[in-house]
Amino acid sequence: MLGFIDIHSHILPGVDDGSRNMDETLNMLSIAYAEGTVVIIATPHYFPGRKNIKPVRLKRLASEVNIAAEEQGLKIQVILGNELLYSMDLIRELDSGEALTINGTRYILVEFMSSTSYREIAFGLNQCICAGYIPILAHAERYQCLKKKDELVDQFINMGSYIQLNASSIIKSVVNHEYGFCHRLLKRNAVHFIATDAHSVYKRSPRLLNMVNHLVKEYDDKMVERILWNNPIKMIENEQIDLLK
Repeated sequence: MLGFIDIHSHILPGVDDGSRNMDETLNMLSIAYAEGTVVIIATPHYFPGRKNIKPVRLKRLASEVNIAAEEQGLKIQVILGNELLYSMDLIRELDSGEALTINGTRYILVEFMSSTSYREIAFGLNQCICAGYIPILAHAERYQCLKKKDELVDQFINMGSYIQLNASSIIKSVVNHEYGFCHRLLKRNAVHFIATDAHSVYKRSPRLLNMVNHLVKEYDDKMVERILWNNPIKMIENEQIDLLK
């Protein structure tokens, strides 16, 4: 493994509730690089039916960030996608190019409101699949319907969806109420990606190393390599990933 690939971040400057400016973006990239991340996917929020940042501007910003990072001596690549809030308009906006897949592949990072029912999430994911996209369910630990009955995650996987957890949810702490849920999924090989969902230097920072050390101790190196390198590489290259379930 040559390093880590972080598939979910809000690192582009001034486009959503993540990085506010280029200086903060470069500070975030510096942290990520020091932690071992070599590729980070910028996934600014996209809300169907609303006024969103146009793809042409996002692509220009991603290019500017990569140039600035190289000038700073940071050997880290920024790749573009979106974090897509599901709605009935999403497929149309993906098909038109208004909303972005990850690196131009069929893979999409999809989120729902945390209170969304299992039936509604399943319907939305299935709509994405039927339209030819491959959905990755963002921060699966947030959905109340799944925490009550985590084996429902298996049904999402069986239909062809992938599961992403946030790195901060893997580490045990007094404020982390998702720890048990996350590790039940990990023990069943029901997790395909772990990402930082980084928003700033401080709040949900782009740090992976502590979580990686925890995974190696609790599980093994092969799990880390699969979740933080093998699966992301296949996703970026638009290749099929083993669903495991």
